[in-house]
Order: sequence, then structure tokens, then C-alpha cells
Amino acid sequence: MLRIALLFLALLALPLKAATVTNLYQAQVALPDTDRQSEQAARKQALEQVLIKVSGQSDIVENEVVAKALGSSSQYVSQFSYANRDGQRTLLLTFDRSRIRTLLTQANSTFWSEQRPSVLVWLVEDANRSRNIIWDQSNNDLAKLIQSEGDRRGVPVMMPIGDFEDVTAISTPDIWGGFVQPIATTSQRYQPQAVLVVRARQQDDEQVALNWQLYSGNIDQLARNQVAPSEGRNSGETVTAVGQMVDSVSDILGAKYAVPLGGDTSGQLAVVVENIQSSKDFFTLERLITNLTSVAGVNAYRIQGNRVEFTVQLLSTEDVFQRELSQDSRLSAVTAPVAEQYEPAPQPEGMLRATDISTQAPADQPAPEGDESSEVDVSGTEQLDGEPQAVNTQLEVKPAKQAAVFSWSNSASTSVAL
Repeated sequence: MLRIALLFLALLALPLKAATVTNLYQAQVALPDTDRQSEQAARKQALEQVLIKVSGQSDIVENEVVAKALGSSSQYVSQFSYANRDGQRTLLLTFDRSRIRTLLTQANSTFWSEQRPSVLVWLVEDANRSRNIIWDQSNNDLAKLIQSEGDRRGVPVMMPIGDFEDVTAISTPDIWGGFVQPIATTSQRYQPQAVLVVRARQQDDEQVALNWQLYSGNIDQLARNQVAPSEGRNSGETVTAVGQMVDSVSDILGAKYAVPLGGDTSGQLAVVVENIQSSKDFFTLERLITNLTSVAGVNAYRIQGNRVEFTVQLLSTEDVFQRELSQDSRLSAVTAPVAEQYEPAPQPEGMLRATDISTQAPADQPAPEGDESSEVDVSGTEQLDGEPQAVNTQLEVKPAKQAAVFSWSNSASTSVAL
């Protein structure tokens, strides 16, 4: 029982920086009729929704390649079913992720992975001559609409919970006046990757005027007034105005976090990660790099003490890769000394691939006599206990551009439990 309690407390202390969105390739659309034409229109609408979510671009349907693909939407569907939502017959579709990604690559578009920045929304509503902060438990229609529109775009939206700590740390005038310091200080406990400040003035039952500011980036930089906000205004019918605001916010975040597909890439990149203390660290790191949207493949070609050297095949540019990798708080960039400027020589066929390793880390393997570039056979090796052992792959190292060097830290950063 004690172990369960400690585990629960540890989970509460973890930073809530990013969230995994699980419904990126699903869409549910109204089906007004049961005829074939209505169903084809619904499939097209659903594909549009998914492409907007996955690309991070609200105008993706204007792309010529995408526009052509929308005419044959059925080839991208992997599953479909019929359902009812609020008494309305609907069509629920799931699309094939590999085909969607291929389409976006052909369109030279962008790809936004399931790991998305969480957005904390500070909302003050001016209605009936009264201004109030809208909390998570407020059961407010405007807040529900913002969250629903965030789900439509695949952007995780959360409202502050409004407990004693919140209500004593921030006030309505703080938010309405856009005072950064109290907003940043109160937001730190939630550890979001973006903060959206919304001032909503209800004009009548169906009309609203929204004035918003989006702070995207490190919450600590926001606290030091080092983050300039993106700003916007939307007004009109409530559903339309909120949808426009969420589209603008999502497009801004998509432009920052989505990875360009197609076009020129940087090919191969040498990546060095220091402070790898165990086989668990090694496999966690290898899995992290492999799962990045900008990465096509990963080879671990040398382990020396607590230092691992990878060759990474890129699907996008080096800048995009480093930006994506730096989003993980366990990695911090290190300036490589001049002596470590190198590029690995071409690897012999069958060279050790980190992506092929399932349960065991590399161990010492002496090269056979007379073979200057032998392959490393990791079959039958024992699980590492402690720091990884050196692997002598006898690769030729040629001077070239500077490697990307990072330091690994497996300790969770401190945050206030929610």
C-alpha cells in the first residue's frame, strides 16, 4: 500500500509539459442522409478534419495535392462505423496513419506528432456587468466550447482548477489587465508549454468579443518577461468566434512544433549523448530518438563509459530535429569541443542498429583477428547492470562537421503537485 501511495505522489510531481493526443486520425461527422452522396461528403469532411489536425495547418485543404486527394477520401479510411451524437446520426471514421503521412509528404506539408503542447487557458468572462475567472469546475459553456474546439484541432486544453492556491495567487484584474507576473507565477504549477489568456465580453446570448494573448514556450521565461505573446481578436457568433480563435492558436503552435515533410533534408547527423548511467537509460534514449517525427532511423555505433554515439538518419532538417529533441526536459544541449568535430565513416552492412535491439544493450565484443571492420553481434549478451560498457566497433572516424552533443538526466524536474 505504501508503494502505491509513493508511486501516486511521484506521478503527481511529474511536469505536465506535453500530452499525448490519441484521436488524431479519427473524426466524427454528421450524416444527414443515408444516401451514397451524403456519405461521400461526410468522408471528405472527416478527412479534412484529420489532415488539419495532423498537419497543424487550418489551410491545408488549399494545397493542390491535398485538394486532389480529398476527391478519393475512401482510400485513406481504415475503419468506419455509424453512431448517434445528441440524437444526430453520425459517421465515425479512422484513417490510416501511414497513408496520411505519405499524402502530407507528397504535399510538402508538415506533420505534427501525437506529442502536443498542453495549453493552459486563463479565461475571464465579462457578462451581466460582472467579470469572473472561469475555472475548470465552473461548468461554463464558453470554456466547454474552447475545450471542444481544441479537441477538433488536436490541441490539449486545460483550465486552472481554481483551488485555494489558485484563488489566492491570482485575481480577475490580473488576467483582464494582462499582468504577466501573476499569470506566470500561478501557471507554473501546471507546467504548460503554452498559456492562453482570454478576455471574453458577452454581447448577447449568441455574440461574443474575444481578445486573446498566447504565450508559447518555457514558463520560466514567461515569468521573467522574456516571452513576447501572439495576439488576436475575434468577434461574432460565439461558436464561430471561438473556432477562429482556436484555429489561430493551433496554427501558431503547429508552425512551432510540426515537422516539415518532403523537400530537402540534412540526411545523416552524428549525435552524442553523455551521462547514460544504465541500460534502462540507453533504451529509453534510443526509443525517444527513434520516435521523433523528424527521424527515419537510428544507429548506435559506439558506447564508451557513460557516453553513447548515434548516427541519425533524418526525414527533415537538422534544425527541426534539434528543436524536436530539445522539447524533452531530460536532454540538454552541450557545446562540443573542437576535438569532437567528426562524422562517422559509412557503416558496413549489418552494423549494430539500436532500433533492432529489443531487450538487451550492447556489451564488449572483441573483433576477430585480421578483420578491421567487424560487425558487432549482440545476441546472447547479458543485460547491463550499471553503466553501459564500451563497444569497440573499430569504425574509422573522419573529421567533419561538429556533432550534436547532449547530456541526459533521468531525474524528473520539480513541480507542484496538482
